[in-house]
Amino acid sequence: MSGTHSALVLTIGGVALFMLGMKIAAEHLQIIASDRIRDIVTTLARKPLWGIGLGIGLTMILQSSGAVTTLLVGLGAAGVITLPQVMSVILGSAIGSTLTVQVLSFDIAKFGLPVFGMFFFVHFISRNRTVKNASAAIMGFGLIFYGLEVIKLGTMSLQDAEHFKSAIQVLNENPLYALLVTAFFTAIVHSSAVTISIGMSLAAHGLIGMDDAVWWIFGANIGTTATALIAATGGNYVGRQVAWAHTFYKIAGVAIFVPLAQLTIDLISMGEIQRDIANFNTIYNLFTAALFLPFVKKGAGIVEQLFPPSKEERQFSVKYLSKKDWESPSVVVAHAEREALRMGDIVNSMIEDSLRLFEKDDPELIENMRRRDDRTDLLFRELNLYLAQQIERAPEGMRTQMLK
Repeated sequence: MSGTHSALVLTIGGVALFMLGMKIAAEHLQIIASDRIRDIVTTLARKPLWGIGLGIGLTMILQSSGAVTTLLVGLGAAGVITLPQVMSVILGSAIGSTLTVQVLSFDIAKFGLPVFGMFFFVHFISRNRTVKNASAAIMGFGLIFYGLEVIKLGTMSLQDAEHFKSAIQVLNENPLYALLVTAFFTAIVHSSAVTISIGMSLAAHGLIGMDDAVWWIFGANIGTTATALIAATGGNYVGRQVAWAHTFYKIAGVAIFVPLAQLTIDLISMGEIQRDIANFNTIYNLFTAALFLPFVKKGAGIVEQLFPPSKEERQFSVKYLSKKDWESPSVVVAHAEREALRMGDIVNSMIEDSLRLFEKDDPELIENMRRRDDRTDLLFRELNLYLAQQIERAPEGMRTQMLK
């Protein structure tokens, strides 16, 4: 193969196959999971430890921590979740991204094409929808492994190209450049696993050492934040908060771990550089997740202060519902009544505007009414959640009185 195509073509083609495989696997795993993902997120994200497990699971399904954060940004923009609910999911998604790198660090690339071919026929022959989706997902993983094999062939040939060796040498001598370049590349390909896999291939051929590879890992982890930041553009304040919380977490994690990098390398060194890179990536993400977990509520509060809702967004957010642990039944009912009346005013304004549409077609007014309808749904959900939480937190003797 290397005799028919140039080293650059092989490397680019391998990256393309790798990314295509991830896309196919993620799409069909999402189809299998169906709408359960949204329900699971809104249910489990409220418990920090469950949230970490959820983040790991979602990253395994979506094959990208950036994609998980983008999902959270979308749910935040839709008013389904709030930032404090998903902070632990963000931590878990970082851990989940390491599992793909761990798998790729083993010598499994040679099985990629056989796996793809075998399950292609299963997908082609089967008429069962679940079997077709499952086989397509496995085909995707086969393409990922095959893409990795092609990348290795390309980088093996590139080690003889003087210009390429010079460029890698510049990155090796300037760690900050390596971090910025790998972060930028990860932002383009939307996957830290792709960047780290290329780094593992270069390391296997002796083009970069372990000391250089750690900067590829740091850059890849920071680069994953770009996907969510782009998704949050034009969204509401909750989406912006989720995206920037993810960004601050990644940058802070790198800043804290840089002084510990050499010590970690010395402790985990096994002599197999691909495994060492994967293990370093895992330890880094586990360490930062454990470090930040006790501070997720405080961190969420800081981000919420930095990115508050705009005046228009504040109009449709919860205004009267108290966030205290528990209040007397009369106070709870009073808060709920005020919020319900405010929601009624919004609905009344929608009815009045709908009558205007009989007189004149106004696309902007229609869009404005749709936004108000979405926000009213949000207020309704928050009102129900508030009442349920207050009843749950109330002393045993008070619950009957509140239900009445």
